[in-house]
Amino acid sequence: KGNYFRRPAAAGHALAQVPHDRALIHGGTDDPLLPHFLAHLDRASGADLCVAFVRTSGLNLVLEHLRDVLDRGGTIRLLTGDYLDITEPEALLRLTDLAGKIELRIFETLQVAFHPKGYLFHFPDGTATALIGSSNLSDSALRQGIEWNHRVVTSADPKAITQVQQSFDQLFHHPATRPVTQEWIREYSDRRRPPQRTSVPVLTDIPDTAPPPPHDIQREALEALERTRRDGNSAGLVVLATGLGKTWLSAFDSCGTGGRPGFQRILFVAHRDEILTQARKTFRRIRPSAVLGNYTGTDKLPEADVLFASIQTLGRQRHLKAFERNRFDYIIVDEFHHAAAATYRNLIAHFTPKFLLGLTATPERTDGGDLLGLCQENLVYRCDLARGIRAGLLSPFHYFGVPDEVDYQNIPWRNHRFDEAELTRAVATEKRARNALEQLRSRGGRRTIAFCCSQRHCDFMAEFFSQNGCRAVAVHSGDNSAPRAASLEALEAGQLDVVCAVDMFNEGVDIPNVDTVMMLRPTESTILWMQQFGRGLRKADGKAFLTVIDYIGNHRSFLGKPRTLLQLSEGDQAIDRALNLLLSGDLELPPGCEVTYDLQAIDILRSLLRNPAHADAIQAHYLDFRERHGQRPTAAEMFRDGFTPRALRGSHGSWLRFVQAMGDLSPAQAAALDQASEFLSEVESTRMTKSFKILTLLALLDEDQLPGSLGIEAVERGFRRQAERSARLREDVGPALANPGSLIRMLELNPIAAWTGGGDATRKTFFTYRDRQFASRFTLAPEVRSAFQELALELADWRLAEYLSRGEESEVPEEQISAQPTGGPTLWQTYPRENIPGLFGLNFSEAIWNVGFVASDRHLFLLVTLEKGDLPEDHDYEDQFLGPDRFRWKSQNSTTQNSKRGQLLQHHLAKGMRVHLFVRRSKKIRSQSAPFYYCGELTFENWQGERPITIDWRLVSPVPKRLQALFLIGDRSDLQGSV
Repeated sequence: KGNYFRRPAAAGHALAQVPHDRALIHGGTDDPLLPHFLAHLDRASGADLCVAFVRTSGLNLVLEHLRDVLDRGGTIRLLTGDYLDITEPEALLRLTDLAGKIELRIFETLQVAFHPKGYLFHFPDGTATALIGSSNLSDSALRQGIEWNHRVVTSADPKAITQVQQSFDQLFHHPATRPVTQEWIREYSDRRRPPQRTSVPVLTDIPDTAPPPPHDIQREALEALERTRRDGNSAGLVVLATGLGKTWLSAFDSCGTGGRPGFQRILFVAHRDEILTQARKTFRRIRPSAVLGNYTGTDKLPEADVLFASIQTLGRQRHLKAFERNRFDYIIVDEFHHAAAATYRNLIAHFTPKFLLGLTATPERTDGGDLLGLCQENLVYRCDLARGIRAGLLSPFHYFGVPDEVDYQNIPWRNHRFDEAELTRAVATEKRARNALEQLRSRGGRRTIAFCCSQRHCDFMAEFFSQNGCRAVAVHSGDNSAPRAASLEALEAGQLDVVCAVDMFNEGVDIPNVDTVMMLRPTESTILWMQQFGRGLRKADGKAFLTVIDYIGNHRSFLGKPRTLLQLSEGDQAIDRALNLLLSGDLELPPGCEVTYDLQAIDILRSLLRNPAHADAIQAHYLDFRERHGQRPTAAEMFRDGFTPRALRGSHGSWLRFVQAMGDLSPAQAAALDQASEFLSEVESTRMTKSFKILTLLALLDEDQLPGSLGIEAVERGFRRQAERSARLREDVGPALANPGSLIRMLELNPIAAWTGGGDATRKTFFTYRDRQFASRFTLAPEVRSAFQELALELADWRLAEYLSRGEESEVPEEQISAQPTGGPTLWQTYPRENIPGLFGLNFSEAIWNVGFVASDRHLFLLVTLEKGDLPEDHDYEDQFLGPDRFRWKSQNSTTQNSKRGQLLQHHLAKGMRVHLFVRRSKKIRSQSAPFYYCGELTFENWQGERPITIDWRLVSPVPKRLQALFLIGDRSDLQGSV
């Protein structure tokens, strides 16, 4: 630790200067026990603690330091007693929440006096120190009370240390001691009769441990969750920006609101132990007497009231099978990496909770999984960073994007990240460190967290800052790390200037006094980057704003930073437009927020942008996604980003053949595609009046019977499980869902009949139905079966997402949708230019329809390409969406307001004319003409100018969220008062 423990600090912090050569610690405010206790604990490899009682007030002061010992592989043994019922059950429960090598025992006194107070700390070099005296684990005993404690060290009195150790061991294993379990705590709580406060002075330090009430945004989200459950949904996604309390929301919701009783059996699932630890602390505050348990690789308590499980463990089939399907009433899924989506699907398919809640800080997939798809496309509530700041719940920020002198093009890029060793060599230089110090001195505040790329980089930066007058430490998971909890306490107290960190403080850590965040590393994950950004967004007295100093380098991964910060739509042009707004001063942000890029940083960002006007828009988006996330998008993800996978049938034959052409099918998947291409093509293209055919496929996939055979009763059960998770799907099925017999008859008449040909002998079918067995007619080689199911599931997910979004976005009655491919256009479907006239009973003429404006007897048509690119100059109009329900369009250069055409446009309703908008992003898809999306009818709003006229139209049906990125909506309108 070097001179770590010699740094001056306020009393009560492990960084405080405490004398190690004085035998007596006499207590009181001038020599309290706490800094001595923490100074020893923070460098200990283990501790044996024996106290008469444990109070929550005292435990709060040392809990995070105990956690640090366990996190670095240390051991803790703690013995306390039930004498006079002073020990608090809540304190014992919080101790049981600690994970690691910890043993807790209780001395059952049966009213026999039990007064020991001793703390024995073991250090890595084999020495030990004992503090023995009068201090229990309570606030007053550790910080204020006149408490005498004697220090004994190995070097001065090894015999005494040996005696203390032997005495502890004997008492720890005394016949009167019992392991502290959840059951023992519950029994103790039931029989406990603590002394009255007036008769026992030590009880005056009881803190107010009541949890905070939900804030306004959390209350809105809770109300939205109640509504979605009343509507019949059993799954939903809530999006809350970093710092707004996603986990608190789930804990509040689990307890019931508005008179609804709380859920009794709860499962909280995440992909990182840090998230589970923080979630457990939150639920402990909300449910102080509940039995909380872990289900991880090393710790399993499956019968807990609230179970915190790592997906890496519980997602495995052998663990899932140990739980009944209805074991949990409420399942909470925190944000997870995309690579784990299949594992999460196994878990969600297995359980049938009353409600499943998905939580994320960003609705976009970024490097998170397809959470919306797993929540039945039900976005319950969303609140972004900008609104959190406006509501006064988050701190405003001043962001500075500064140029990075590192050449990232020369650093190997593997598995969606930079090679750590090469990256460290590039960034851990004195030149770059000096630049960081200059940035900190000119722009930073007083309490800084600097995020580094590796332990060596972290140590290097802390040493450099220290050598140049900053009080700095390095915190990471290595052996030479400064203590985590003590470092944060010293930073908060103003006794440290900078904490350099790596793989720490990314999520769940509440450090509101931090006023500066330095990004000294490239952050390939935008979710991780936003979590690090969010470490300083907490409000605190005296903190006017958060300063963020962020390095911008020459690699496309850095484009994720402005895209995330400014909440831009997909595509490089959104970034380019935002940078233009920034330079012109037109970028509007929440009150108190500023975004500043050095001009060189802007040049770096612009050098990374691509111009998709000369490329296939779908392919460009696909490639960009793959480069940013390290894996390809699924069909459903492309659909939600506004691209129709079906549009690739003309150029490649199918979405999966396109994926194969991009080199992204595994050998097994490619073989599966060859063996089952006709069936997969049918799934991709089958007409869907209802959702039943896809739900039937999902039932087969859940039972691993595609291909295969399943009895009608099993099909009915699987179909029911799929349908019951969504109010929309339940409404589709109707009353039959409540009666197995009725549902079987419905399945036989509808999806099963459709999949088996419905009596049409001329149609190729892929299933049979005989003797109440629904079976596939095709077979596959065993070695490609799993790969085939992955592909079939991907297509089914896309088709179901497409269906569910169609109901909200189309004004055409659902029962008419599949019946009108030639009877009029369907909202948000694509049509080649030559097919548009036929939708209105008109004939196609290339001379007439190969322009952007067409007039007929009763209809006016606007055919718009947003990215003009290589279109002729006279087509290069500034057409754009001003928002989801507003469109700005420029006429041809010869049009005036008083001309016949101008009057027709303004007074189209009076003249009995209907105006229709067809839009496409770019002109070409793989050298072929791109189709147009039908955006519905327009009404005239206002106009200005002559030759050409600029007209603002109002859309009768707003653009759905899934297409807004494709249509570049948000590049200007979403920046109005938004980050």
